[in-house]
Amino acid sequence: MTPLLAVGLSVLLHVSWNLLTRRTHGDANFLWWIVGLHVLTFAPFALPGFLHAAQAAPMLYLCAAISGVANGLYFLGLRAAYHAAPASAVYPMVRSSPLLIALVETLFFARDFPLLSWLAILVAACGLWLIATSSHDGVRRLSRAWPYALFAASMTVVYSLSDKVAAAHLDGLNVALGYVCVNYAIGWLFLCGEQKRRTQRWIPAIRPSARSLLIGTLGVGTAYALVIYAMRWLPAAYTVTLTNAGIVFTVLLGIVWLKEYEGWRQRASGAALVVMGLVVVGVLAA
Repeated sequence: MTPLLAVGLSVLLHVSWNLLTRRTHGDANFLWWIVGLHVLTFAPFALPGFLHAAQAAPMLYLCAAISGVANGLYFLGLRAAYHAAPASAVYPMVRSSPLLIALVETLFFARDFPLLSWLAILVAACGLWLIATSSHDGVRRLSRAWPYALFAASMTVVYSLSDKVAAAHLDGLNVALGYVCVNYAIGWLFLCGEQKRRTQRWIPAIRPSARSLLIGTLGVGTAYALVIYAMRWLPAAYTVTLTNAGIVFTVLLGIVWLKEYEGWRQRASGAALVVMGLVVVGVLAA
């Protein structure tokens, strides 16, 4: 499987479970269900491969721990931001993190990005900011959410770079799935704590439909593992930038299918900028 194909499949899986999240009642805490179920479903056959790889490269344990904690804090930061502003405003802002990832890769990992790639990542980030500010209510409320959004973006940088280090030692998708199981098991503990603090219940009051749980369980961790698989060959900044194709799909589906017409011209313009950046990064990554 080529890196670009892995990213493409990841985007499709990510969009599928993200749309289900938007259509599931908030009290169901959809992410709590699918992250936990993914670990329970995939760990029995994927974890042995990861443990075998970690025997040869013990740093994988450290990478999984760092990424797991960073993912857990990312979940909490994102949820806090969603309480202050709509997801349609917060999430694109958080996903502009490739700029920070590229900067850290350059400063600390001696990665040399050509000027064209910097421009492409910047153009894609500008498109995401246009999407994030397309709703008047979203812009007003985003002023209260930006500290949480910035925190979530910084956690994206941490776990993406930790995953990049781990990717060199994860030989195959099955091993990457085992790594994700360890990572998500740690992150799920943070979701459990947040669930208990917010509702005084360990288990959400509402259970999503069986179909939604099946799609979400299969998609949430597999999409992540495919991204890590692609990182064996691609810089983290390129990989995360390319995964933002999912936001373009979500914007288009929101306009065409969900009839979300408020600020649609600005969202469409932002999506066009994202696509321009993705095309350039895709060519550089090929």
